[in-house]
Amino acid sequence: MRRFALWSTAVLTLWFSTLVQAAEAPDDLLQYIDLKPSFVLNVQSASGKMRYAKIDAAIKVKTRSAAALVEQHMPYVRNIMVMLLSATPGDKLRSVQGREEVRLEALKRIQDFFKKEENRPVADDLLFTAFVVQ
Repeated sequence: MRRFALWSTAVLTLWFSTLVQAAEAPDDLLQYIDLKPSFVLNVQSASGKMRYAKIDAAIKVKTRSAAALVEQHMPYVRNIMVMLLSATPGDKLRSVQGREEVRLEALKRIQDFFKKEENRPVADDLLFTAFVVQ
């Protein structure tokens, strides 16, 4: 009986210390959150020709709490992307420089939204993971 009491005490102590360590785990966690589903839109070139664009993007965050905030506000984040991409001329989406300008503008708008809602930028970067215009 004494062995059982010692053994169960040791097991409970180990289990409790594991729970405490998990609760005290740092918030640091580099993570990329996909903005799914893909953004699919029709864009018009300068010549008036209609083109099709399919764009995949991900937001880089550095903490679990930031990841949770991005997930919580995903509909608004996607709205920011849809409004920006649909207002961008097709020719701009076809050039590397134009895509970079759009990426930076989208990141700025997303960070501005989070600064307003959460008093911090939350998103550390925005990446285009696939970009097709045809």
